[in-house]
Amino acid sequence: MREQVSPGGDLTLRAGHHWKEADRVADYVEQNDRDAQQMAEVFGIATGLLPFEASRPLRVLDVGCGHGVFAAAVLDAFPQATAIGLDVSRAMMDVGRERMARYGERFAYFEGDFADGRLPIELAGPLDLVVSSRAIHHITPDAKRLLFGEIFARLAPGGCFVDVDNMRPRDEFLRSRYAQVDPARPRYGNRAQTPRTGGSREHPDPVAEQLAILREVGFEHVDCFWKRLGRALIGGFKPAEGAPGPSGRL
Repeated sequence: MREQVSPGGDLTLRAGHHWKEADRVADYVEQNDRDAQQMAEVFGIATGLLPFEASRPLRVLDVGCGHGVFAAAVLDAFPQATAIGLDVSRAMMDVGRERMARYGERFAYFEGDFADGRLPIELAGPLDLVVSSRAIHHITPDAKRLLFGEIFARLAPGGCFVDVDNMRPRDEFLRSRYAQVDPARPRYGNRAQTPRTGGSREHPDPVAEQLAILREVGFEHVDCFWKRLGRALIGGFKPAEGAPGPSGRL
């Protein structure tokens, strides 16, 4: 699979663009490596839920791919699959290219973003699977609605979307309880966060609101498949051709 790079510059800080900072990337990768065992469990749940034979040559998009951990889990579970990792951070992709090199042409990056809720037009699909890990919380609820709609539109009938991300409650009591259990993550206290460099805020919207958006744009069998405090795995399935319409939606 050939590497793909989108045109255009980067003159203003958009959602997620603070991940272009090399020191931030290094800190994230280090933390991610420490959390690898827990995340492997979550990725195992995600790949186990997929209604595909292991030998199927899936077409996969990883949105906000980072250094490739979710894409790698999918490629390991489906040896005939190929994946494109959408990311805006060259520093992150430098790490990812090294770690994902073992997959050869089965994996390639596409440099671009989804800050406005739009996927690059070059990633037209049809796709069998779209995944994302700790990336979509950077965009607003309105942008999430656009993004989930675009993902739905680019999935082939019978395709799936699964997302593991930060999804914290607005309930002050629960926020304080989460912080008590998990003091290493001090961000439970605020609904929107400001990163080290200004111009971007985080929007870890509650699970229930994101599930509602998935249903709204057309996904069926929408659910929260795993949750630990402020992190959850959610997703949904696009109806197969000839499947019942929205009246049969779960």
